[in-house]
Amino acid sequence: MTVHTVAIQVRWSESDPAGIAFYPRFFEWYDLGCAALFDSIGLPWPVIFPKYRIVGVPILECGSEFSSPVRYGDDVHVRSTVAWVRDKTFRIEHELSVGGRRCARGFEVRAWVARPETDGERLRARPIPPEVAAKLRG
Repeated sequence: MTVHTVAIQVRWSESDPAGIAFYPRFFEWYDLGCAALFDSIGLPWPVIFPKYRIVGVPILECGSEFSSPVRYGDDVHVRSTVAWVRDKTFRIEHELSVGGRRCARGFEVRAWVARPETDGERLRARPIPPEVAAKLRG
């Protein structure tokens, strides 16, 4: 499966007064890791969303386990791995570390969601194109 790592420096605005990163920021970093993984395999979201007529790849399920604090100024490495790809959904697993110390593990299950064809039509997941699924699988 495809793996990509991106580095992020923790900004003051992402921290509490004690300088510890606020836990919702981890989910933002997971999202950034997912987008960076897509970029790394030649599938940047600003290009593929209109190309494949999708509104995006919204999260259906997510979770996280926190094991060590991340602080203001830390260089966080977000390692994102495609765990599986199914017909209309895929799972990305993330590991956040600082200096080799694991700080958190998380995951996202996302859907490939079509742009509505007519006014009033509901959003719906549709099959991931074979060439996209192949790149995700590596």
